[in-house]
Amino acid sequence: MSRSPRPPTAADVALRAGVSRATVSHIFNGREGRFPEETRARVRAAAEQLDYRPSPAGRSLATGRSDTIVIVMPETTFGQNFQDALDRLADDAAGIGANVLMRFAGADPEKTVTALLKLRPCAVVDFGALDGTARDRLGAQGVPTVPRLDVSLREPSANPNVEIGELQVAELTRSGKRQIAYAAVSDGRADPYGSDRYAGVKTACARRNLAEPPLIRVSTNLESATAALRQLPQDGPLGIAAYNDQVALAVLAAAARLQMRVPSVLAVVGVDATDVGQLWTPRLTTIAVDMRAFVDDVVAELADAIAYPVAEEGRPDRELLRVVPGETT
Repeated sequence: MSRSPRPPTAADVALRAGVSRATVSHIFNGREGRFPEETRARVRAAAEQLDYRPSPAGRSLATGRSDTIVIVMPETTFGQNFQDALDRLADDAAGIGANVLMRFAGADPEKTVTALLKLRPCAVVDFGALDGTARDRLGAQGVPTVPRLDVSLREPSANPNVEIGELQVAELTRSGKRQIAYAAVSDGRADPYGSDRYAGVKTACARRNLAEPPLIRVSTNLESATAALRQLPQDGPLGIAAYNDQVALAVLAAAARLQMRVPSVLAVVGVDATDVGQLWTPRLTTIAVDMRAFVDDVVAELADAIAYPVAEEGRPDRELLRVVPGETT
């Protein structure tokens, strides 16, 4: 009986490259700086010829951390933007020698951090699930967390969720003054982005000398949306900045039931530029979020955090946020 071929080992690479087994281990476990470039190139070439893949377990033992980047997601609405971001991160992480694992955060931040530390990740990408205390605890154990919070805390304009609210109000008032309201999601899950978006809407209204926008909570069913819409003033044109396209479509369905003309009486702007919003009649005006641009920035920050050089050339300049004009404003 013939044996199945075994995968190549570090010893095979060492033999082909003409170096010691220890040299191969050092080079693939993050200590390549002690060797000449010619030696490193020879080892990498031998590994490529043999299709050798270093053992993640071995690297973890050598460095105290794995090659895993953990993406921490809040328990929130999971749409196409998140899927695009995860796909992009997985592709880009391969370029910095890492694997990607996604985990949803639990209700207890301490338990979430404890679970993360057990994985011994090389870094954590936080999509809004971790607070400053949780990030500090990870940092104390040598696990960097990106994107950094301090930038957006110092400069609210650098926070894309705040900027989304600004763009929504600008579009809602483009054709004239309106009473603005914010429609938040209400489906029992966490809402890590809504407070910043609402803050952006309030700031934008104050800048335009508009009344402070009321907040309504909308479940994505017709009865809830209709009840929420009835809470708003009916004595003038309204503008709704919605948490996302799904909420915006629920508001539009309620408007149709209440026979509110769109956009003359009620204007609506969503977020995410989903396909279904563009199939609606009237076609939804929305804010597109280019997750490729966001992920490129995160990966650059991530590479810096784990001291992995990433070539900057070839990265196209992209606008993170843009208005997709429709027929609801």
